[in-house]
Amino acid sequence: LNSTHSMAARPALGEVSDLVSLSELTEDSLLGHLRARYEKDVIYTYVGEILVALNPFKHLDIYSKEVDASYINKNKTEMPPHIFAIADGVFQQMRHTGKSQCCVVSG
Repeated sequence: LNSTHSMAARPALGEVSDLVSLSELTEDSLLGHLRARYEKDVIYTYVGEILVALNPFKHLDIYSKEVDASYINKNKTEMPPHIFAIADGVFQQMRHTGKSQCCVVSG
């Protein structure tokens, strides 16, 4: 691969919803993508099974009943990262296994 090709294949900052998919996951690349998403009011980003949430310090219209309903019975990769995706995934896992589930929220 030449340097032109590898540069073209690199996703633009903020365009990746799961940072595990980056070919190079460093502190700088992680923070760069999070910053770019935050500047677009995209406050949720996956890092594998972890959902990173950044406080927007303002109201975002992302918690309506319509948004909530759009995440029901969806695979994590079908929708943009959101706390509703985590909640539905845990609920679906509980229904599938019949066992209690747990989400860790840390801040």
